Amino acid sequence: MNKNISFLLGIFLGLIFIFLGILDNQTMDKTKTNVVALVNDHPILQSDLDLALKALSMNKDNSITPKQVKLVLDRLIDEQLLLQRGVELNLPQNSSPVRKIIVNSMIDSILSENNDFLIKKDDLLSFYNENVAFFLPSKELRLKKLFIKISDPIIDEDRLDVVREMLINGDDFDKVASLKGDSFLPEIPDTYLPERKLLDYLDPILVKNAFNLKDGQITSEIETNDGYHFLYLVDSKKGEPLPFDEMKEKVKAEYIRRSDEDALINYLNWLRDRYNVVYGEKFNE
Repeated sequence: MNKNISFLLGIFLGLIFIFLGILDNQTMDKTKTNVVALVNDHPILQSDLDLALKALSMNKDNSITPKQVKLVLDRLIDEQLLLQRGVELNLPQNSSPVRKIIVNSMIDSILSENNDFLIKKDDLLSFYNENVAFFLPSKELRLKKLFIKISDPIIDEDRLDVVREMLINGDDFDKVASLKGDSFLPEIPDTYLPERKLLDYLDPILVKNAFNLKDGQITSEIETNDGYHFLYLVDSKKGEPLPFDEMKEKVKAEYIRRSDEDALINYLNWLRDRYNVVYGEKFNE
């Protein structure tokens, strides 16, 4: 990452802490032994300097000289000056990039705090049992297709009329496809397939129509760029629940996602109670 970008990012993140009052001057230890500099009465602490020096020392083979310590302190002072000027210019409200960084950093902070706990296996198992329908594999279809290639409009309509009549009269679908249909590759395997697999053989619009069928139903012709398709849903089966151990990672991910969602909603509700939010007249109806 470009050094200037990294420096500016550090400034923007620092703005978050200052603007939101996380670095509260009233609670800081301002004893002379702990404060290494003051910028507009805002202290830079020895612990801040030590942290910066530690980061610097990781990239150096030799020990850090007093001159380098002073340079690092000057950089911390420069950063604090820019941070305070940024707040003075109201950048959190006036700059879209700063606003975005603050909002995203706040969300990350809320979610990080929410995830700072050990998830017990028993909790995941209970969550899985309570939401087993959510984790069911998708419905699987055993599907057949009759295809008529586009050629001449009049000839096509005559062929479609014959196929429609045969299917309405209850003729065997395989027989009609063999006598009146055209070949279309790849052929659909005669087995149960989930949606993701059917997409290997059919256009998305055809798959969508197939999942709207009931067992034993046949669609009317569906036109695509290739031609006309009749779909026959032989039968289908619902996904069967999988053992918890096979689903554990997916269950954990969904458990965390929902927990994060609840934590964010609760935090936002707390903020709405804490701060004054007033809607405009047209939203008060």
